[in-house]
Amino acid sequence: MERSETVCRYCGVSYLIFHEFHQLNSRLARLEEELGEQRGITQREKAQREALELGRLEWERACHLEVQRQAEEREKTTKEELEERHGVTQRAMREEFEKKKEKMEEQYQKINKEEEKRALGDVEAERKQREELERKSEEREKVLGDALQKANKSVEELRKSFQQLEER
Repeated sequence: MERSETVCRYCGVSYLIFHEFHQLNSRLARLEEELGEQRGITQREKAQREALELGRLEWERACHLEVQRQAEEREKTTKEELEERHGVTQRAMREEFEKKKEKMEEQYQKINKEEEKRALGDVEAERKQREELERKSEEREKVLGDALQKANKSVEELRKSFQQLEER
C-alpha cells in the first residue's frame, strides 16, 4: 500500500491513527455512558442504602418503643399483682391479729375471773380469819375479864382479910 492510500489527502493524518482515534472516541463515549450509568446505579444504591438505614432506624425505634411498652405493661401488671398480694397478706395478717387478740382477751378474762375468784376466796378467808380472831379475842377478853373480876374479888377479899388481920 502506498502512502496516499493510508494518509488523508485533506489533513494528512494516517487512516490507522484516525481509525484508532475514532475507536478511542467511541470507547470514551461508551465508557462515559457506562460511568453515567454506574453513577446512576451508585446514586440509586446510595438512596436505597439511606432508605434502608432510615427503615432500620425506624424499626429499631419501633422495637425500642415496643420493648419499653411491654416493660411498662409488665411493670404495671407486676405492681398490680404485688399490690393485690400485699392486700391479701395484710387482710390475712389483720384477721390473724384479730383472732389472736380475741384469744388473748378471752385468756385475759379467764385469768381475770380466776384471779377475781381467788381474790374473793382470799378476802373471804381473811374475813373468816378476822371473824375467828375477833371471836377468839372476845372469848379471851371475856375469860380475862372474868379472871380480872375473880382477881379483883380475890384482891377485895384479901384486903378485907388483911384489914381484919390488921384489926386483930
